[in-house]
Amino acid sequence: MHARADLSVRELRPRDVRPLVAIAEEAFSTEQTAFGSDTRRMAREGRFMAWIYPVQRGLPRPMAVVVTGIVDGRPVGAVIADPRRGSWYINTVMVGRDHRRRGYARALVEAMCARAVRAGARHALLHVREDNEPAYKLYQALGFASFERVHRMLLEPSVGGAAPLPEGYALEPRRRFDPRVLAINDACREPASAAVLGPSRFPGLLERAVGTLFPPEDRARFAVVHGGRWVGLWTYVQESPAEAAHVGVKLLPEHRGKGLERPLLERAVARGAAAGSERMTVGVSATETGPLEACAALGFASRFVFAGMACGL
Repeated sequence: MHARADLSVRELRPRDVRPLVAIAEEAFSTEQTAFGSDTRRMAREGRFMAWIYPVQRGLPRPMAVVVTGIVDGRPVGAVIADPRRGSWYINTVMVGRDHRRRGYARALVEAMCARAVRAGARHALLHVREDNEPAYKLYQALGFASFERVHRMLLEPSVGGAAPLPEGYALEPRRRFDPRVLAINDACREPASAAVLGPSRFPGLLERAVGTLFPPEDRARFAVVHGGRWVGLWTYVQESPAEAAHVGVKLLPEHRGKGLERPLLERAVARGAAAGSERMTVGVSATETGPLEACAALGFASRFVFAGMACGL
């Protein structure tokens, strides 16, 4: 580990939330400008997480692990991870503007990886914008290697209709925790991603409780059905009016390229327009030509490309 004598690393505390939210606003300003942000919601969820943090860290399936970097008694950055069974997913790495290029990000990521090793994890995973060259090079230096590329597409919805689904296909409302969701998620992954990410899982009880306390502004979930069987998933979620609505379209490989992608996306665009959403986003794997073409035809533009990276621990 490349330790920094001037940096101490500790677990999250309630008093860290306000300065860390300010750091996040600046560190992710490019993404927030594109996709919107709700700082008040971020702060509420952060305060709640900080207060329950000591309790949830002791659970068999903790909701999150947060390491905070401290310099001169003040938080200067943090790393947040989702501690999955065999691999930990690092969803946030941030350091304040005035404290960058001092090795703090590296030290914080190494501290998180060390915690993952002690918990028995075999891999650490993350996604990084490919145009964020300093971060990309840092993760490469730490041993992370790319396993997937994901386009984050963006659209300003306009009023319009949706074409009917191809003959034999229909949408069926689904429950959030229907076990068939996991099977579809795993079957829709690209081989390289499936090998690294491992089996899908539902959120733990604490994560579900947080979802109940902080529900999204708008949400819809449907299964794509053919011949009485689930062959895909369609989701629409808008966390708050200040943020872009997120659309998810997943189809089993044998049902791609059959004219489903565009009408499914059109339904999301129509819902967003009716709800007054100013922006809509969808993540599409770089290998999925059908969804990429459907997005382009509807006016979605590739705003960012994220590289999925993994490191053995």
